[in-house]
Amino acid sequence: MDNNARNVSLLEMPALTELVTSTPVVERMAGETLFRAGDPCLSLPVIESGHARVYASSTAGQQTTLYQLEAGAVCPVSLSSLLQHGAYPVTAVANMDVKIRYISGEKLLAIVSCSPEIFRVFLDTFVDCLSDSVSATHQLMPDLLNKDSVNLLFGQPAETPDHSANLTDNRKVICK
Repeated sequence: MDNNARNVSLLEMPALTELVTSTPVVERMAGETLFRAGDPCLSLPVIESGHARVYASSTAGQQTTLYQLEAGAVCPVSLSSLLQHGAYPVTAVANMDVKIRYISGEKLLAIVSCSPEIFRVFLDTFVDCLSDSVSATHQLMPDLLNKDSVNLLFGQPAETPDHSANLTDNRKVICK
């Protein structure tokens, strides 16, 4: 992930520092699962030291590594699942011994929603994470994503003359 500096600054904002430091550090050994596909996402995992592999599994059991989650980075999939009050769609396994904090999703979202400044930084972090996820997905499976949509996400022009005709009203505004 290229956005560690911005992610760390979010977690180091004064209103979030107390939440982060009051969350216990959990140690996981290399090979241990940090979170599993299908489990409810109730917290934001933040690795203090070490790194983990985040992967998706096919129904046949084939694993596709999506990205490495480094210390200090916010996991895009976890953040998205937390915002949707959903389940993890992927699994993360420690590549080496890690120290990790599982920040309470309920408390995190309550703090984020009470401050416009924190909310703005949170949205910036989410957009960066989303951009990283789309970029990784597009690199792994280029035919899965609509090329025009990917181009628009990265600030490039759509190749289809009237791509906005295929988008919802909100997306048409962004497209223009």
